[in-house]
Amino acid sequence: MQKIIDLDAEITMGSSKKKRIVIVDDDYSMGEDVARHLQPKGLETIIACSAKDFYKIFNPDVALAIINTGLADQSGLALVKFLSSTVKIRIIVVSENSSSENRIEGYKCGGDLFLPKPINCLELGVIVSNMLRRFEDDNYKPDYGGDRKTWRVDSEEWSLITPLGEKVRLTGKEYDFINCLAQAPKGIVSKVSLLQSLGYIQNESGHRALEALVYRIRKKISPTLDTPIKTANGSGYTFTSVIELDG
Repeated sequence: MQKIIDLDAEITMGSSKKKRIVIVDDDYSMGEDVARHLQPKGLETIIACSAKDFYKIFNPDVALAIINTGLADQSGLALVKFLSSTVKIRIIVVSENSSSENRIEGYKCGGDLFLPKPINCLELGVIVSNMLRRFEDDNYKPDYGGDRKTWRVDSEEWSLITPLGEKVRLTGKEYDFINCLAQAPKGIVSKVSLLQSLGYIQNESGHRALEALVYRIRKKISPTLDTPIKTANGSGYTFTSVIELDG
């Protein structure tokens, strides 16, 4: 089952950009409840009750997705991976399984925020409004500077300096990873190249270690993992903001 609400409407929320929200949950009543709380905020909602329905209605002109991991026909995490590697979008992952392992997996797949079910719709409405307002002018790039401000790598102290002057301390491996991205400004560094540079074995264990490393760095920079470190089509990583190497 799917429900599209005002699909062709122009929604204004602090700008002329459309603010379309897709809700993917096999509990249709929950989707409608969430939609009722979002529509008064000037948000256009699209509801899909399965992965199949989602792919049928998928439109890249969507600002934010709310995805339940426990879909019947496909894991919601597969949709999270698809969206995070395909379009510029905010992603909220919801699940009845709120274990740390499941939360981390949601973030690794590209989720920006993990919420346990049952969802407090009033709280969710505030979260969605804040996320869209904060990032609407940067086309998904968090305002850590985008192309307008500079990040710096401090080679003496093994630190990453944010555009606001905040110092993020790095371990040796974390520093090497950031250094690799900094030497390829706005380019994509392949996972194979990163595995070699970081001394990881090129097998499943090595790939998991690399993913865990990236997760730790993103978490150090932002509690919600909103950083310029982006996954590029599953093949590697890139740093989307300007970054300079000291020394």
